[in-house]
Amino acid sequence: MAGKKVSRKKLLKEPDEFISTTGKFIQFLMNRRRQLTLYGTAALAGVAVLLGGWYYVREQQGEAQTVQHQAFQLYQEALSKSANPESEKESCQKALEKFRESLSIWRRGNTAQVSQIYVGHCHYAMKEYDQAIVAYSQVLDGPFEAMALDGLGYCYEAKGDYTKALEYFQKNMEREGSPLQETGMLGVARCYEALNQKQKALGVYQKASAKYAKSGQADFIQGKVSELKG
Repeated sequence: MAGKKVSRKKLLKEPDEFISTTGKFIQFLMNRRRQLTLYGTAALAGVAVLLGGWYYVREQQGEAQTVQHQAFQLYQEALSKSANPESEKESCQKALEKFRESLSIWRRGNTAQVSQIYVGHCHYAMKEYDQAIVAYSQVLDGPFEAMALDGLGYCYEAKGDYTKALEYFQKNMEREGSPLQETGMLGVARCYEALNQKQKALGVYQKASAKYAKSGQADFIQGKVSELKG
């Protein structure tokens, strides 16, 4: 049986299904292209922000290191003026201001920790021990912990608080491989002497003599052993 004949007029009026579907698919792709373009633009913007942030970080850190280098020069200048206390203090104050400026630019990572250590050193050199203690205490969690412990020990020793100084020197003394282990041992021995615990001081000096027989402090240490033995 022949199919029902459809007039040309009706064919022209009704949308062809293939054309209609194809049109919808093309429209879908066009929409998706707009979405992908937006996503791509957003991704590129994100990358640009990251790169911008990275360059900003590098620039800030570099600026902080430049100021820190200026501070080092002033600090070395201060040390060279130890024979003139007034001039030494003036140079230390200038160095301190530069180290603080470096910290105001960049307060992260090793660059900031080194500046913080030297803030403590400057205060210590100017006999401002409480301020030095505050500075060193901020570097107890990081790669420069040994230096902070050493600084704290010296500050409390200078203040006459030998029990507290002993606590910090001992931490360095007990850490095998610490670059300041010898300094820690000598600090512990000095504190025992100041606390009139001569036998404990002698024991520490003897350990130091055996462990650091070839160090630059060997003669001094051996002299203390002989002195305390009587």
